Amino acid sequence: MQPVLAKDTETEEDVQLLIENHQLIVIQSPTPPSSQSSTVETKEKVDLELIYSIDYALNLLSIYFIEKQLPVSETGDDKKTLTNIRPQDTQWHLRTLCFTLDNDDFVTQLQKIALPHRNQLSNTKIAVVMNPTSGLRLAETYWKTIVQPMLVTAGFNESNISISITEGDGKTRALAKTIGERILTASDQNSKPIVIAMGGDGTIHEVINGLKDLGHGDFRLGVIPAGSGNAFALGLDIENVEHATLKIIKGIKEKSFYLMDVQFGHSNVDENWQQKIDYDHLKEPIRLLVVMSWGFHAQIVSKSRYLRYFMGNKRFSLVAMFLLKFLHQYEGELVLKSPKKYDSELEKFVDNENDVVLDGRQPNKGFTYFIASKQPSLEKGFNIAPFASSLTNDIDLVLMRGVDADVLTKASINAFQGGVHVKSNEVEYFKTSDLLLRVKQKAEICLDGEIHSLPANGVLHLKTIGSTTIESSITVFV
Repeated sequence: MQPVLAKDTETEEDVQLLIENHQLIVIQSPTPPSSQSSTVETKEKVDLELIYSIDYALNLLSIYFIEKQLPVSETGDDKKTLTNIRPQDTQWHLRTLCFTLDNDDFVTQLQKIALPHRNQLSNTKIAVVMNPTSGLRLAETYWKTIVQPMLVTAGFNESNISISITEGDGKTRALAKTIGERILTASDQNSKPIVIAMGGDGTIHEVINGLKDLGHGDFRLGVIPAGSGNAFALGLDIENVEHATLKIIKGIKEKSFYLMDVQFGHSNVDENWQQKIDYDHLKEPIRLLVVMSWGFHAQIVSKSRYLRYFMGNKRFSLVAMFLLKFLHQYEGELVLKSPKKYDSELEKFVDNENDVVLDGRQPNKGFTYFIASKQPSLEKGFNIAPFASSLTNDIDLVLMRGVDADVLTKASINAFQGGVHVKSNEVEYFKTSDLLLRVKQKAEICLDGEIHSLPANGVLHLKTIGSTTIESSITVFV
């Protein structure tokens, strides 16, 4: 497409606008022939995928987009520890470029490429489930200053947006179910509503479980990360609030995902205990979207709960340093159904047709570190299960047995350095879709950030389930 002439309203300079390589390129107009210089300067490049609205009226073109500002690289040679290794946050900003021009064809083409679904937005209803106490309690601020302005500017009708504030004590799950029922009752098949979960992983956990409890209906889920770890969003390559809102507006990709279904039970026999489990009757299913952990990691979560409003993610490092001084090994048995094991030399997972049994009751073989995850990172930069994905039908299991504090510290630091800890001989890394854990003594386990108790000889059974079945579907914007 040929460049078109325009005027930058901010600088009053003549420019040319060009769509090329999926970018909008702003070029300074060539200098007049009488001038000694004939150079052409590119003033601006905007990726079309970052544009969330285009407005054109009375020859005034306004282009709204988000812009990433990369963090300044650290140049210091400080030794990396658990307290200083966390990466800096990437900052995003909302920007607007304005031009005057008289070229309807160019604007139509730009809108068609950058915002192919823009005409559907005004009739689309949005139900927002917001947790104002997530993370650093910034969800309401994010909504007023970023999310709502972006949605309305993009073309969503403000009257079609409803907001429900979460409550504690597990009421968010019931709230999400009620919202789902309301959507299904009033659904317009020509414009499927969107459910936005705005909070941390706990909020998203409750919303997804509430929608799944309905057992029927199709739902489109947008995730706005406003918590501490935001692991589910990170696993979908959603970097922050602006980026998440952009994905909802674009609506280009929606995908089903996988969860971990939890069952509790107990087995008091010694031989073939995995075949003789008495399962508990749960009042409601437990479906995990991030992590189940036991031992060191579960204790970090348990003991740092009350520091989140004061310290953010730094609380995890502080508690971890304390726990390393009194490191425990946790006794139990683990059965993995036909798992794949990561081979650090081949740098790939190797199939195993048989079940794998790991006995953590042997001397110096207790479980020091135990994480079953659907996400590669549990917080930004902490790539504990680097090959995990919400979009695949497996659970990533990262284990360390019988290690000391120095080995565990090194592995934790390496997890922050691209997940290279999985190359260590002390780290066992598996993929499976079905596992059983039996603990020898009473234990605390972490289920998506919530602490639960297992009795002695208690059993936890994890297996993957899909967000989409014959009866119902939940897809997430990615």
